[in-house]
Amino acid sequence: MYVAEQGDLLKINGVADPAIVVSNNPFNRLGKVMVCPIRKDVQENPLHIEINAGQVEGYVLCEQVKYIDLSSRSATKISSANYFDILNISDAVMGIFDYQDM
Repeated sequence: MYVAEQGDLLKINGVADPAIVVSNNPFNRLGKVMVCPIRKDVQENPLHIEINAGQVEGYVLCEQVKYIDLSSRSATKISSANYFDILNISDAVMGIFDYQDM
């Protein structure tokens, strides 16, 4: 079974758009991953992070985190994002869950 790493860019069977793995490596070793889709035609938004990683270009939709069980869905690694893209995407995803005192 393929064990994904954070920042891997995947083609997941049954899903049209590529996705980036946003969950950390200890979580991914369970055979499950959290991913965000990558789309080309999206509106500008602080949660849409641009990525250009060779074969994969577009915007990571950080507000659309999805849970994927790789033991029941096959996926193919396309490439990996660079370190700075992973940091920007992680910050955007985590920002959704930051506590805001009202």
